Amino acid sequence: METPVPQNAVIYAVGVIHTPPGKAATAAAAFSVEGSENVPVGKRLPTANDQSQYVAEFFAALMAIRSVKDSTTLTIYSTQPYVQEAMNKKLQRWEHEGWVGVQNKDILRCVAAELKARKAPTYFRVAEPGTAAREACKRVARLAKRAARGSVATNWDLTLPPNTALPGLSLQGNRQKIFYRSIREEKTKKLAPRPSTERHLKVIREAVCETFGRHVSDADIWASLTAKDFLPKPAQFLWRGVHNAHKIGSYWTHIPECEERAICRDCGELEDLDHILVRCKSPGREMVWKAAGTLWRERGAVWPEVLLGTILGCGLAEFRDDKGKVDRGARRLYRVLMSESAYLIWRLRNDRVIDRDGAPASTEEIANKFKFVVNQRLQMDKILANRPRRGRRPALPPKVVLETWSGLLDNGQNLPADWLSEPRVLVGNRAFPPRTPDQRGNSLGIG
Repeated sequence: METPVPQNAVIYAVGVIHTPPGKAATAAAAFSVEGSENVPVGKRLPTANDQSQYVAEFFAALMAIRSVKDSTTLTIYSTQPYVQEAMNKKLQRWEHEGWVGVQNKDILRCVAAELKARKAPTYFRVAEPGTAAREACKRVARLAKRAARGSVATNWDLTLPPNTALPGLSLQGNRQKIFYRSIREEKTKKLAPRPSTERHLKVIREAVCETFGRHVSDADIWASLTAKDFLPKPAQFLWRGVHNAHKIGSYWTHIPECEERAICRDCGELEDLDHILVRCKSPGREMVWKAAGTLWRERGAVWPEVLLGTILGCGLAEFRDDKGKVDRGARRLYRVLMSESAYLIWRLRNDRVIDRDGAPASTEEIANKFKFVVNQRLQMDKILANRPRRGRRPALPPKVVLETWSGLLDNGQNLPADWLSEPRVLVGNRAFPPRTPDQRGNSLGIG
């Protein structure tokens, strides 16, 4: 008896993200079967999941796979290669490592299990611009956007088909850090959220939304702290700041005979991180932020308001050029200025409170320290841009350095276009104009 040839099914699956003004982002998935009389299906993602297009694409693929028989050859078109790359390039490693450290592992494992349970092959294709498949995906995307604007989220069934999931982390051929990460994940599941950390995460989300128009998740915040644009010490300072782990403010209120350390000597207020970086009247804080803002305005851009959320979430800032594309140079410069300035203010505060017994640094000293920090970072970028990494590419692409610092350099009119090889290139002194005698000791004289 001849085995019947399985039929082919072509499905257009799309995930979208919808960000209404002043509200949190919502994601939805939708799919449509080519030639079918069935109405296209669109569903909103549960709020417990990461509201991103990446996750929405996997939910769309899951709906598409479950909509046809397992004996039907399936071709899924989408506008993004997320599912294709994950299932073809990363799945084997993820399963070998027991899905340790993989974000959104529940939906990813469910899609992989559904693919294993199928008897017929499944193909993933990217709908290229200008093709009929692309137009079909656009129609499905409009359906997904309508679902994202809906008020009811769908309860998704992420039950794995039987005999499709590997038992866990393989003991053979895995690196030691994978085992450590797995142990840490298991321990983390038992930990209750820290209220102070949750409070700072909320402050960051709200500040990033209000200042930059971006709705970000907690995972985005933690990932931003590992950006390569941060040096190790400022990055550690920001990470501890998100966790509220600095020994300041309310930390001292629970220690007998140390309660006075919780209060700022100059302001008489609780000396928490928000007070130190944003509101303290002690010399140093306002001077450093004014100097950083003056350098930033050299690019012709508006200096965003300095808030605790924008400081701790500076790695999430995005700036766009006239064409609407992300300005990489502006983004990197903002990260450098915010992280280095905040860390400098922190060091000035520690120097004043601990080493000088409350005596502030002089105006000239603060200005010199800021100039030193910025110029040291510039020289470090130049070294990395001229140093080959493993004999091939430079450690830091020269184009990135040029995009970051061009327009801010001293004597920039006479410098060559590629000034990375010049020995004495410094950030211009426009952030530190000459001060009159009555200005000295009060401010940097920066407007």
